[in-house]
Amino acid sequence: MSVTDEIPDLTDSLVRHPTPGEAPSVAPPDEGPPKATDRVLVHGIAWSAAAKWTAQIASWASTIVVARILTPNDYGLVGMAALYLGLVALVSEFGVGTAIVTLRDLSDDAIAQLNTLSVMVGVTIFALSCAAARPLAAFFHTPALVPVVLTLSISFIVGSFKSVPNAMLQRAFAFRTLATIDTSNALFSAVLAVCLALAGLHYWTLVLSQVCGVALATTLTVIRSPRPFARPRLATLERAVTFSRQVLVGRIAWFVYSNADFLVAGRILGQAALGAYDFAWTLTNIPVEKLTSLVSNVTPTVFASIQDDARALERSVLSVTEGIATVAFPVAIGLGLVSSDLIAGVFGAKWESAVVPLRLLAIYTALRSVMPILPAALTVRGKTRFLMYHGIASAIVFPLAFLWGSRYGTAGIAGAWVALYPISVLPLIYLTCRLITTWRAYWGALRGATFATVVMALAVLGVTRAIPATYPPLLRLAIEVAVGVIGYAGTVLAVFPHRVAAFRRTLRSAM
Repeated sequence: MSVTDEIPDLTDSLVRHPTPGEAPSVAPPDEGPPKATDRVLVHGIAWSAAAKWTAQIASWASTIVVARILTPNDYGLVGMAALYLGLVALVSEFGVGTAIVTLRDLSDDAIAQLNTLSVMVGVTIFALSCAAARPLAAFFHTPALVPVVLTLSISFIVGSFKSVPNAMLQRAFAFRTLATIDTSNALFSAVLAVCLALAGLHYWTLVLSQVCGVALATTLTVIRSPRPFARPRLATLERAVTFSRQVLVGRIAWFVYSNADFLVAGRILGQAALGAYDFAWTLTNIPVEKLTSLVSNVTPTVFASIQDDARALERSVLSVTEGIATVAFPVAIGLGLVSSDLIAGVFGAKWESAVVPLRLLAIYTALRSVMPILPAALTVRGKTRFLMYHGIASAIVFPLAFLWGSRYGTAGIAGAWVALYPISVLPLIYLTCRLITTWRAYWGALRGATFATVVMALAVLGVTRAIPATYPPLLRLAIEVAVGVIGYAGTVLAVFPHRVAAFRRTLRSAM
């Protein structure tokens, strides 16, 4: 993955774990035909998927060309800047976009004031980054880092003009427009990066393509959704600022605890152990993350639009949860089940140390895949304060758990996720089942995928023991995957045919 992939937009969060934010939704069979909400979800996910995959293909193609021209030092220099800018980017948007999408009763004047506030925050973050440039360069012993940080920080000012117009497009369900803008930005940045690399601009290739991409995305967004400015007044914005502050603190806390495992692995266990852990994390999380990130662009807007309709909100939460679980559970658990033959046959024996953490992280990834739906739903129900304190508590407990687990190596760090994460999400599930749905209904949304995944796991474990150890790892892997697919799909079709029928009805009605 290129450095430009790591910093796609400096106005967005830059993190290894996905945000507390997929797949097509599945309507509960007793709810009748799918509603307009399902259409919005499916259409939004479809446009988001098209944009993301177009952008990914363009990024891969650009990376192949650029990486053959640039050096590891070029990427490393920009990567140093990304470490700092990734955290600062969480603060730069200040939760303004989330506030606009969620607080549907904001007046046009209040939105105009938030537009001004967003620019003020962007300018402030730019100034702070300018002040931090030299200390960062001294910390990394890299004087060339100063102009890189200064130039990349321009994106904070440019991107601040985009926050409110982008939120208004989300609020209006303009997912097609947003997808077009994202795709245009990705294609432009990819072509520009190749041109700059061929021109011999070295690490400035990555820097300038990033800044110009943010500028293009901001320009297109403002053109499609121009918003006026107004002088911020505390009396008008007090509610929105309080909401934004709680969202911001929660995001920073989440950034800390969701990335603390890497920090502990690198600092305590060393480079080799960190490499194995990173490899295991990537294998288990990337497939599921690609799936769940599609819904993260759509569900906040959809949930906000129906926040006053308790029945519709419940139905959407359960539908999306079931849809994600149906795909993510077998993918995540399946990767863990075939990890030994996957590593040996595809990646080689040198990655054998990644097998155990991969198996453990697969369990964590399966559970995490459905959890981002809950914070999104609780946010529209006004529980940002609860989410903030929940994030702060996690930011304290998880790093300590990783530190303790590191005495058992990477397996101990991965095991900390498996042991603590289910406990940490219980308050989220409890509050969701109290305010939005019921325990029985929530379990009903997870039951089919859970049962079919258990059957799949038993089938794969059985065939793994039956296959002779003398078989090549790739042949063993192919057999295990085939048995897993047949076991999972066969169970779903045989035991839960009504769910399959509901899924088809949802797609047909949404088209």
